[in-house]
Amino acid sequence: MLTLMVMRWNQQKFNNLATALTRRYQKTTKALQSQLQNLESMKVELAVTESQLEDWVNDVKDWADATITTTNDVDALANRIEVLVASVKRRSQRLYKDTDGNKGRARIRRKIREEKGILTSLVETYNRMVPNTETLCLETILSGETAWPWQLPHSDSVDLRTKRKAFDIIMSVRRLQEEQKILVAEMDHHWKYLSTRAKTLRELSCLFASETLQSSLCGLSEEGLKGLQSIIHKKQRKIRDMRVQARDCYLQVLSGAENTNFLNKPSADDYDSDFEISDDEL
Repeated sequence: MLTLMVMRWNQQKFNNLATALTRRYQKTTKALQSQLQNLESMKVELAVTESQLEDWVNDVKDWADATITTTNDVDALANRIEVLVASVKRRSQRLYKDTDGNKGRARIRRKIREEKGILTSLVETYNRMVPNTETLCLETILSGETAWPWQLPHSDSVDLRTKRKAFDIIMSVRRLQEEQKILVAEMDHHWKYLSTRAKTLRELSCLFASETLQSSLCGLSEEGLKGLQSIIHKKQRKIRDMRVQARDCYLQVLSGAENTNFLNKPSADDYDSDFEISDDEL
C-alpha cells in the first residue's frame, strides 16, 4: 500500500508540476517586490546610495567574522541584559515612590540585588563573546540612558543596528532573485523533458505504423498491434495536454528576458503534430 501511495503521489506531482512551479514563482515574485519596496524606502529615508549600502553589507560581514560565537547566542544575551537593566532601573525608581513601609523597600532591594547578580554574570559572559570594541560596563549601563554597542555610531555615523537591518533586506532580495532564477531553470527543464517525451512517442508511433515493422512483428496479432498503437496514442494525447497546460502556465508568469525561447518558438513538427491525434484513434 505504501508503494502504491508513493507511486500515486509521484504521478500527481508530475501532473501538477507546471502549476506548482507557477505558483511558487508568483509567490517569490510577490515577496521580491515587497522587499524591493522596503529597500527603496530605506534608501530614501536614510538618503543612501547603492555603493553605501554595499559598504554597509561589508561592515556587517566584518562584524560577524569578528564575533567569536553565533549571532543567536549574542542576541539572546543582549536581549536578556536589556530586560534586566530595565527591570533594575524600574525597581530603583519604585523604591521610594510606590512603597511607604520598610518591608516593601526591603523586598524591592532584595530583588534588585538578585537581578544585579544575574546581570553581572551575563555581562561577563557577553564580554567574553564579543570583540573588545563592543564590551559592556555594568556601571555604565545602569547609569542614565544606555547606549548599547549595536546602537553606537561607527566611523560613518551609522549605527550597526541600522546596517544590520539594511543587510537583512539586501540578503533577502538576493535570495529571492536567486530563487527566481532556479524556478525559471526548473521550468525550462520541465518543458524540455515534455518536448523530448513527445518527440520520442511520435517517433515510436511512426515506427509502429510502418509496414516494414508490422511485417517483422512475428507473434503479434493485428489486434495486439492496434492495442499497442492505441496505448502510444493515449500517451501522446496526455503529453500534449501537459505541454499545453505547462506552456499556458509559464507564459502567464514569465515575461521579457525570462520568457525563454523554448516557450516562444515551438516547431511545427515538435508541437502541432501532436494535435493531429484524433479521438477515433484513441
